[in-house]
This record gives sequence, C-alpha cells and structure tokens, in this order.
Amino acid sequence: MPTRIIQPSFAGGELAPALYGRVELGKYQVGVRLCRNAFVRLHGGLSNRPGLQFIGEVADSAKRHRLITFQFNTEQAYALVFGDQTLRVVRNGGLVTETAQTLTGATQANPVVLTVTGHGYGDNEEVFVSGVGGMTELNGRTFIVSVQSPDTIALKTKDGSNLDGTGYTAFTSGGTVAKIYQIATPYTEAQIPALGFVQSNDVMYLVHPSHAPRKLSRTDHNAWTLTTVTFAPTIAAPTGLNVSATVGSGSTPYSYRVTAVAEETGEESLPSTADSVTNNLNTSPNRNTMSWNAVSGAEKYVVYREDNGIYAFIGDTEQVAFVDQNIEPDRSSTPPKARNPFDGAGDYPATATFYEQRLVFGNSTNNPQTIWMSNSANFENFNVSNPAKDDDAVTVTIYAREVNAIRHMVPLDNLIVLTSGAEWRLTGTSDTGFITPSSIERRPQSYWGSATVPPLVVGNTLLFVQDKGSKVRDLAYSFESDGYAGSNLSVLAEHLFEGHAIEEWAFAKVPYSLVWCVREDGKLLTLTYMREHEVWGWAQHETDGTVESVCAVSEGDEDAVYVIVKRTVDGRDVRYIERLRSRTFTAIEDAFFVDSGLSYSGPATTTLGGLWHLEGREVVALADGNVFRGLTVANGAITLNVAVSKAHVGLAYVTDIRTLPVDLGSREGTVQGRNKRVGKVTLRVEQSRGIFLGPSPERLTEWKQRATEGWGEAIQPFTGDVDVPILPQWTTEGDLWIRQSDPLPLTLLAAMPEVSVGG
Repeated sequence: MPTRIIQPSFAGGELAPALYGRVELGKYQVGVRLCRNAFVRLHGGLSNRPGLQFIGEVADSAKRHRLITFQFNTEQAYALVFGDQTLRVVRNGGLVTETAQTLTGATQANPVVLTVTGHGYGDNEEVFVSGVGGMTELNGRTFIVSVQSPDTIALKTKDGSNLDGTGYTAFTSGGTVAKIYQIATPYTEAQIPALGFVQSNDVMYLVHPSHAPRKLSRTDHNAWTLTTVTFAPTIAAPTGLNVSATVGSGSTPYSYRVTAVAEETGEESLPSTADSVTNNLNTSPNRNTMSWNAVSGAEKYVVYREDNGIYAFIGDTEQVAFVDQNIEPDRSSTPPKARNPFDGAGDYPATATFYEQRLVFGNSTNNPQTIWMSNSANFENFNVSNPAKDDDAVTVTIYAREVNAIRHMVPLDNLIVLTSGAEWRLTGTSDTGFITPSSIERRPQSYWGSATVPPLVVGNTLLFVQDKGSKVRDLAYSFESDGYAGSNLSVLAEHLFEGHAIEEWAFAKVPYSLVWCVREDGKLLTLTYMREHEVWGWAQHETDGTVESVCAVSEGDEDAVYVIVKRTVDGRDVRYIERLRSRTFTAIEDAFFVDSGLSYSGPATTTLGGLWHLEGREVVALADGNVFRGLTVANGAITLNVAVSKAHVGLAYVTDIRTLPVDLGSREGTVQGRNKRVGKVTLRVEQSRGIFLGPSPERLTEWKQRATEGWGEAIQPFTGDVDVPILPQWTTEGDLWIRQSDPLPLTLLAAMPEVSVGG
C-alpha cells in the first residue's frame, strides 16, 4: 500500500551529490537535488525567480563592464556602469541622460537624418530618441550620432552601420533626443575588476594600485565629477605672518609659525611660513607681538614657537594677533607635518573603507600589508605631528608569517581586515577603545584567506569569498571566544563551486535576503541567508547568455538587482544592462517572468513594438494574463492573433525543481536502493499557476487549473493544495521533477507524494 510522506520545507536549497546518502542530516530533509531558476524563501518555500527587464546596452559591447552601487538615500540611488575608461549612470530602471532636445524632423532615408536645432552633439556620441510621431520605429532606441551640421545629425545603430529608414513610416511631429550621460575615467577594461571603492554621502572614493586615489562626486542625477584626491587639510594655512619685538631688545632669536583651525570640523591647517625676531624675553617687560592674515572658515589660530629646533605650542587665539611674553613652549603639542603616503607609482592603495570617522586605505604595491587611516573626521588629511596626537593619521602594518596582501577592510564593532591568507581584527588599546597612533592592537581571527571579491555585510555578519573563489564563509563576533568566527556556507552545495569561482556578488536585503553571485562561467547563484534563524540555502540561475556583473540598489520598497548580461542578438554579441523585476504583483496580468523583457500597457493592439534589442530572436509573451509562444521579433515587433492591452515580452526560461531520493525514515530499515514508484502527488503552493510534475523531464503531467474562469479569460494564481496524478515510473530514487516553463509564477511550500516500495 502506498505510503504518504511530506517534505514540509525546502529551506536547505540545492544540496551536493556527495550528500545524497546523508539522510540523517536535517538539511537533507529540507533540501532538493536541483533548484534551477528558483530561490529559497525565508519561510522555507521555493519561488521561481522573476524576469529581467531590459534597460539598455552598455557603452561598448565589445568590452566587459562592471556595476557598482552608489546609494545616497532611498530617492537618490544609482547603479554605476564602469566600462573601458567610461562611466554611465542608471537610475530607477533607466540610463541617465542629459537634458532632452526637441526633434523637428526625421528623413525616410539611409541613414535617417534628424533635425535638432543647435544640438551641440559630437560624432560618435550616443542619444536616446522618444516620443516621435509618425516614425515610431525610432522610439525607445539609442543611436550613435554622426554630425551633419549644427542643426542635423545622422543616426547609426550600435554596431556602427547606418540606420536605414527607407521603410519606416513618415515623420509627422513631436519627439525628443537626449544624449546618454557619460563621463571619462582613467580605468581600463582590464583594471575595473580590481577597482576598490567606499562611499560617504555624495562622494565615492575610488582606488586602484595603478592610479592615484580619486573621488567621484554627485550634485545631480546627470552631474558627476571625477577628480584626483589632494591629500591636505581643507582649511588654508595663515599667510602674512609678521613678528616684531616690543618693549625690549636682545640677541636671542625667536621663530614662530601659526596654524588655522576650521570652525565646523576642528581640522588644523598646515603651519604658516615661519617669521622670526631677535629679542630677550627673559627680561621683563620684553615681549614679541605677531599678526597674520585672517583665514576664511577659521574658528581660531594656534601659535607655535621654535624650541631647540622644534616648534612647540605656546597658545591659541580667536584673533589675528598674539603676544608672547616668554610663554613656556609645550613640546607635547607640535604643528602638523604635511604627508601624502600615496604620491607615486607603487604607493597607490588597492582597498578603502571608513572606520571611526576616518578614511582608511590599505595595500599598495610597495606596502601590501600596510593600512593608512586619515585624521579623525578629516578624510583627505593624512598629516601627523611629533609627538603624535590622538586625532592624527594612523599607519599600521600587519606582520604575519607570510606576506599576505590586504584584500579588504570591513567596519564592524572592530575593523576586520581580510588578507590573502588570514582574517584579522584591529582595535584600540586605550580605555575608550578607539584607534589612535599610540593605541592599536592587531589580532588574527582565522587563517582562511580572502579572494579579491569585496565582502558583504549582512546584519552584523560579514560574508566573504575564500581565497581562490570557490568557497563562501561568514564571520561574526562570538561571545564564547571573544573573537570572530564563522562557517563554510558552501560546504553543502560544493558541486556549485567545484572548478568554479565567484567573481562578483551583491546582497539584496529586501524582500528575500538574497545574495546574488556571479560565477566565472556566467551562471548566477543565489544564497538565501539569515544567520539568526540558521537559514541558508543555495540555488542556481540561468538565462540565455552569460551574466558578467551584478549590483543591488534600494529602489522604493525593495532592493533592485541589476545585472550585465552578454547575449547574442541578430548575429552580434551584445552586453545588456537588465534589472530583476519585482515579484510582487496583485493580478496575473502584472506578473513579469521573461528575460531581457519589456512591458506594454495601453490601447488594445495586436502589434507590440520597441523590441529592437531582441531582433530575430524567438520570444514569449504574457499578454492580458495569457501565454503566447512561438513569436519571433521582426523589425522590432511581434504580432499576436488577438488584441491585448497589457503585455510582457522577452526571452523564455525554465524553472526546474528536483527532489532528493526518497527516504521514508522507517524503523524497520531503509528503502534506499529499492525500487519506488510515485503515483500521485499533492503540492502545497502559493500564488502559482502553470505547474508540470513527473518522475522525469520526459514524463511530466500538467496540472489542469482552469475552473471558474471563462474561455479566453486569464487564469488567476492559486493558493492551496494541488493534487496531481502523475505518470508513474519505477526508479530506485523515487524523486520528482517540478517544472515551470511558462512566464508564470510558482511558489512551492511542500510536497506530499504517495510512494510505493517494491523489492
């Protein structure tokens, strides 16, 4: 008689083949054999991933690009697209453009020539065209400009060929042309993978061992500047110092220097040029009087007098004058000394972060184990004093048994330093615990070593890719050991990493707490991670092409995931920027489960255009909630056999879930290795539609869902238990395949097969 069993959760994610005999593991009971294009939900279910929305093509599809997140606040968040010495900006699902200009004419010619009075464009710049009346074939596309005159431009496609508009409809009126916003950078295609960065408000500091540190500043969506950092105080040194002897004379020389202290930050300037006078202050009432020019933004001024070759503190004032009546110099306080540790090739840092209100750099070619910290609260000031002050710049070298280059630095409760061979923590040794030039402690935490992939911070836990790129570990503070410890998070899914390496990753906190990983072969992996509930599960994701970069940006109520995908379209290799669409929807008509897709919403029509980026490709559509297949894009459009008012069109992908070999947990002995047959399955699903189920991909049965809906009316997603009698098959494993091949939602909460066991 069949035995009915239940798999109540899938929180273990996809497990490695090496674990198929480990039925005693808790993860085995909630794991799966295959999880393709689905991810583990925090409550333990599996959901198919949403589709990828087409955003635009990169600046040069012949070269790799990299995505980096720039997050000022929830309204001002961007995906930065670094290319070969170029930088573009994506915001809210679109490439940022310059101010649009009015289009007044377009020719039906080869090439198409646009009339844009006083356009100011240059050859080979890229523009975006929209809102054109009549010649609608131009809308929603980007073109390369060839300047014909101050008022006209000819258009080329991204592959460099002339845009042939002889078959287009005639221009009537309207339309705008906007230049894609782009700035130049010094970073080549080969250098951008090693680009380090850290952000503070509207400024991002960029580091690379082949370039002096730079800062990227933003003042508007399309106003960015990239400048080389000048390492010096932001407040100027006083000028015009003039010292004179008053009420006395003598033969003793007295030399003075003055600094300015900034009103808002307390930052001290470099000292002024010295000025001296001969006098004898030991004889009363002799005194020296000095004055200087006021410094803009100065709260006060500090005066130093030379004492045996050292300028030492004698007083401060809010005025621009000071009188020395033989004040005893304090040699424990001296003026700052100019210092730039990054002033030449071999001295440029490779990594950066912030810690305790200091900008922190690490790892130059000449000093791979050294860390440099700025003055406290003054990020571009690395000056020092002698003797050192608590807020002076700090330099520390991590000495180990081997020369382990510093790969990353992460500010947690302590400064965590990841090197190529070990993990360290840096703390202060004073009563306050803050790091100062004279108060710093280095302690190793573990000896795994880190890859060059920047680590992630999830809650109060650090995730990092182990050296060589084939393992993922976490690191968090442990009260038991009074240190940082962690686990190998990839050990249960090591088949996803063997022979492979993670090249990039990003953490999308809301809504699913997912880490999106780019493998070197272009496959995506996801890790669902919530340490406090001991939830972590892996899954794999595929698309038509290879993924090369990923980042996550907070947009609205969710974290949007952006990727760069290399695809082949119309015989040309292209690299597209695409965004993972939200999986939150209230009606099936809004479900988006296609890749490189676009959406249409408007008057009912049978022709859906604007699909030039998929020219010649076979696509699938979900239109008014119904699935349309066998569609091929021609002249940027597809034609349906019925008129629709809402549609999502793009490349199809398949979601496959395969369960592990059945284990009944019998006290009378195992059923492993014995023939088993599943004749009926109950699936517990949430907001799902279009499910196929069976013992193998060749023997799948469709769940016939239509019930109360009328013919032609879209079937709505279902929540509850689904009974599916499948085509039975005797196997020694008794596992199940669950497939979603349509652009429809699937969330699997539990599986309850009825298993018969043979001899």
